[in-house]
Amino acid sequence: MRIKLPPVLSVHEKLPFGRVVQIRESGKTLDCNSVRFTFEKSAGYVFTNYDGEELFYLFSTRPKETHFSPQVPVLIAKYSVIEGDEVDLSEGQWWQQHGVVPSRFPAQVADAAHESWRHAFNFASEDTERSIIGLRKPQLGALHAIHAHWSTSGETATIVMPTGTGKTETMLSVLISSMCKRVLVVVPSDALRAQIAEKFETLGILKIPGNKILAEKALRPVVGRLTSGPKSSTDVDSFFERCNVVVTTSQLLGGLRKEVQSRIAHWCTHLFIDEAHHAEARTWRSFRERFVGKRVLQFTATPFREDGQKIDGLLIYIYPLKAAQDEGYFRPIKFHPINEFNKDRGDRKIAEAALKALDDDTSGKHIVMARVDSRNRAEEIYELYRSMGRHEAIMIHSGMTPTLVRAEKQKLFDGAARIVVCVDMLGEGFDLPELKIAAFHDIRKSLSVTLQLAGRFTRAREDLGDALFITNIALIEVQEELRLLYTREPDWNSLLPELSSTAIESERVSQQFFQGFERFLDEVPLKDLRPAASMVVYETN
Repeated sequence: MRIKLPPVLSVHEKLPFGRVVQIRESGKTLDCNSVRFTFEKSAGYVFTNYDGEELFYLFSTRPKETHFSPQVPVLIAKYSVIEGDEVDLSEGQWWQQHGVVPSRFPAQVADAAHESWRHAFNFASEDTERSIIGLRKPQLGALHAIHAHWSTSGETATIVMPTGTGKTETMLSVLISSMCKRVLVVVPSDALRAQIAEKFETLGILKIPGNKILAEKALRPVVGRLTSGPKSSTDVDSFFERCNVVVTTSQLLGGLRKEVQSRIAHWCTHLFIDEAHHAEARTWRSFRERFVGKRVLQFTATPFREDGQKIDGLLIYIYPLKAAQDEGYFRPIKFHPINEFNKDRGDRKIAEAALKALDDDTSGKHIVMARVDSRNRAEEIYELYRSMGRHEAIMIHSGMTPTLVRAEKQKLFDGAARIVVCVDMLGEGFDLPELKIAAFHDIRKSLSVTLQLAGRFTRAREDLGDALFITNIALIEVQEELRLLYTREPDWNSLLPELSSTAIESERVSQQFFQGFERFLDEVPLKDLRPAASMVVYETN
């Protein structure tokens, strides 16, 4: 029997404003035997290796008595029955374990982790032919650009890396290689907060056995997930002093009192902003200004915001979408146009094409995302897919409870459902490489979102095929820059990189232009000005 176990934690604290975690050992899978037993009226299992040595105890709830051998861990996990070849207990928690740090020494734990990173990082390149686990070309390029920038400038810097090329691992590498004492990581959504926090807790590829990037002696950081707002400076102190990294959302930070915001900025040496293309609320912008004089990095796949405004910060590194394709980080995109002027018939033809693509999928793993632009449309399209049968469909929108959304998403992860009808794109933080078929019942109109979408569906994995985009080109209303993508026979694989490069080059030239103005114009928001322009054309003989 193979048992999948959760990680062993050195720190695990649930505080009023979030939780603080440090992983000592990553989760693992063991081959072992299980024997059911009862201890002081508490029923559970004891697991042994094939030599009969006890490995750990398992209970569904905490046992009434605690007289266990201190050498044998106790795991608390929900389970129905322990049988079969594989059992997944990775969602459980170790109740009795060695090395849990008393909460009265929080700062010392974070300091020890920080010191362990000294001289522990290597700028190692990935080499798949020689089975060397290292950083990808865009990750190394971004990392060198960041260090070069910080050697001469304290200006806010922006890093542009297409979705799927490894922005998060780049952040992890900056944390360790620069020995950042305390980093605040800001994301736009709760889902992305959970995903990014987990990456920092595990250190991702940097802690994969046999990697050439990080020395084994380096400890994982103490990571705090700030899920509710501190009310006072004392609240901030008690949470932030425990952490090397704190992950939270821009919405939460923007709603805090000014003195609380200032105290957070006092504690943090670095600010990392993920998905920087999102529109800025005024309250969030005022918080970010409290980091003047500190090192601020912005990460995005598109250096232009969804609201049409410009992203401030110096563009110090841009990895082109074309390079991501050439390096094999992205799979090709196939486009299936539907030409139907009746909207209802068009929806049905889109759904039929998506279902046929599922039937033709030899991997049996591909998933359809049916994209709509409202809750009413979601319910309408969901009923359409349900009526057509063949594959189970689920629906996700903002009107559903978080518990129901998690349950529905789990059906996708488990393979029980292969169609998801959703408003927009399921949001950042939804990482599912099996999303390969995009059925656009309603189109997103901006280049920024289109690039994000393409990255979501084109991530390369050996057991998965190419991405397929399906839409009704007879009813298209998009910005002029996207019109070529929705013609009869577009080549998305050449058009999309060209659109991306053109837009990014425009941003870069714009930055250079604004840098030419004298300092006395700093109070004028030049980047937000949109002068009116007109032209008269004369024809002559």
